[in-house]
Amino acid sequence: MSTHINRRLFLSYGFAAGALTLAAPLSGIACSAREDNAWLEGDELTPLVKIYPDSRAVFFSPSPDMGQGVDTSLAMMFAEEMDLDFEKLETRPLRYSIMRGEDGNIAFKAVPQGAGGSTSTPRNWALLRRAAATARQLMLQAAAGELGVPASGLLTAKSHVITQTGQRIAYGSLVEAAARETLPEGFEPTYKPRAERTIIGTSEKQKVAHDIVTGKPLYGMDMDYPDAKVAMVAHCPYLDGWVESVDDRAARAVAGVRDIIVMDRPDPSGNYTYLAAGVAVVADTYWAAKTAKDKLRITWNQGPYAGESSASLDAECEALLRTEGQIVRNDGDFDAAVTGADTTMTRTYKLPLVSHAQLEPQNCIADLTADRATVIGPFQSPSGASRMTAQLTGLDRLDIDVRYTRLGGGFGRRLTSDHVAEAVTISKAAGVPVRLMWTREDDLAHDFYRPMGHHEMTAAFDADGNLTGWAQRLAGTPKYYRRDNVKPEEMFGADLYVDDFPAGRVDNLKIEYHIAKSGTPQGSWRAPAHTANAFVVQSFLDEIASELGEDPLELRLRLLGADEELEYGQHGGPVFSTARLKNVLREAAKLADWGKTMPDGAAQGIAGHFTFGGYCALVADVTLAPNGRVQVNKVSGAIDVGTVINRAGVLAQMEGGINDGLSTALGQAIEVQGGRVINDNFDRYHMMRMAESVPEINVHIVDSDADPSGMGEMSLPPLAPAVANAIVRAGGTRLRAQPFYRQSA
Repeated sequence: MSTHINRRLFLSYGFAAGALTLAAPLSGIACSAREDNAWLEGDELTPLVKIYPDSRAVFFSPSPDMGQGVDTSLAMMFAEEMDLDFEKLETRPLRYSIMRGEDGNIAFKAVPQGAGGSTSTPRNWALLRRAAATARQLMLQAAAGELGVPASGLLTAKSHVITQTGQRIAYGSLVEAAARETLPEGFEPTYKPRAERTIIGTSEKQKVAHDIVTGKPLYGMDMDYPDAKVAMVAHCPYLDGWVESVDDRAARAVAGVRDIIVMDRPDPSGNYTYLAAGVAVVADTYWAAKTAKDKLRITWNQGPYAGESSASLDAECEALLRTEGQIVRNDGDFDAAVTGADTTMTRTYKLPLVSHAQLEPQNCIADLTADRATVIGPFQSPSGASRMTAQLTGLDRLDIDVRYTRLGGGFGRRLTSDHVAEAVTISKAAGVPVRLMWTREDDLAHDFYRPMGHHEMTAAFDADGNLTGWAQRLAGTPKYYRRDNVKPEEMFGADLYVDDFPAGRVDNLKIEYHIAKSGTPQGSWRAPAHTANAFVVQSFLDEIASELGEDPLELRLRLLGADEELEYGQHGGPVFSTARLKNVLREAAKLADWGKTMPDGAAQGIAGHFTFGGYCALVADVTLAPNGRVQVNKVSGAIDVGTVINRAGVLAQMEGGINDGLSTALGQAIEVQGGRVINDNFDRYHMMRMAESVPEINVHIVDSDADPSGMGEMSLPPLAPAVANAIVRAGGTRLRAQPFYRQSA
């Protein structure tokens, strides 16, 4: 969805409710404060910042926060260029604001809103700084007008304009005058040089940390709504199954039950709305709804996938790899390279279905009337929630009020809007506002899972150890399964990043794709295809190093070749820098004292990967217990995400991604049997316990002037291969499949 650009408008601002309010479209020419800003009037305005007469300020973050800390880092960007007092700056979510553009299409009023793919930081870097620097100019002009001096002779710092004589004028006293200012024709803001920054690059705790630990109502589950009833759904446990019959007499007898609604099976030939057929209970309280749901007696039709299992999916992938698939990249002549090679190696690696296992299960408030709708909840994509509601109700999107809360985890799960679809469907059928609440079992058994797949890797080398051919063949469940408007020949695009290393570093490269048919919904799971690609490529590189008798770090550096920026067409591009990846590999190795003598049964493993514009390398120190169990004692990492906004945030995301990656590699796997997920709670779906976590994590943050990338996903992909590589070097078994606990080390 685009942002509405009025040709005269760069910055809209006005004086309302005692505060200067500002909001910035992406580009355009500056205008008078009173031109084309009718949308700023009244309760419908939620700008990027409000500055009150007492100089209090509130920054409204355009990206939902799910623990990645963008409510703080984006505020740091804005505060830096506007010279706000960061200690006194409050942050809140930006109200979802859309309008109908001149072309008739829906567009954002102010700034793009959403979070996913580690895009919040790079998307907002130029935009927020431009808006803030322009707002700073308004303050300078207002102060210059009051003092009768040129604005060019004034400075700003910590929400004050400062004269050459040291006089300080608080922003709060300038807000009304600033709202009347007109920016010069052709105005272009100036930005602080790096040496003058006082906020960007420092370490700041999350603005809402105190509210989180004191239990303030921040999350979707915390939200209330006038007269809303609780809705819970007995979901069909079978993939694409449906309700054949239901005996709801006992459920209706529960005190407080208001309605029971049979929810049809979603159209299996189209993209998903809600995920599963079921029976919804609408009641006054959670416990009334839960009790009644448990009393339902439902006969399920097991649907078309009753025979599907984890074992059958593995067998299907194995069979597909014996056939020819879709060639999605084909450089040179790989077959000829294999024929003429001195050494060839082929290995197969396997990854299972994985759940997002977000701490806060799905939930959503929905209220439908004849001509309006309100939806409230944890959304990574407020636009997706808006579109889904419009699709199900026929309402104009301008008549739909979408309010996103803080998310208790996301990891890509809440990019989809199935929880919105369920809540809207139930509210529409019941005729009352509802608070949809899922249980942990619902959340694990009905997810858009990380795709499973088998990756067959082949490499060819000449007599001098030069890489002459490389092939990757994937057979797996596609992330784009039942995704609207994706052509069959484009299904591979979310599962294979064809420009990943060693693309551009080997003359003969073939990448092949096979679709395994499954009824399990697939979706974005933290770093999507990179979590698989890093595991298979970085594990394979260590196996090659062992075969060639070469140090794993030196092999990587050699194969990366000369410092060069290679074309990278998929998300994270447009270029991939071999120099930056080599640098983080060297820095991680240096931090870990790579090559040091290790005790018997202990070793180090290394891996590095390029993810969504960021470069991360990890070295894992691993010990094997006598029973074969793995203990990761320490992880040393180097990260290059360009300009660092919040150093504390980068460290937190490094540590979180490392532990999440370890948890996933060690034990996580969704098990399907008889067409249903059978491990639907944490007693059967193995999340890492505290004793298994990494006790020591050391991080080197690369100092960089490059534009920033995101940080939420960068440290996860290299973790699993670093650990697997260490296990082998410690004397254990080469683990080519996840989760590791299924196999003996």
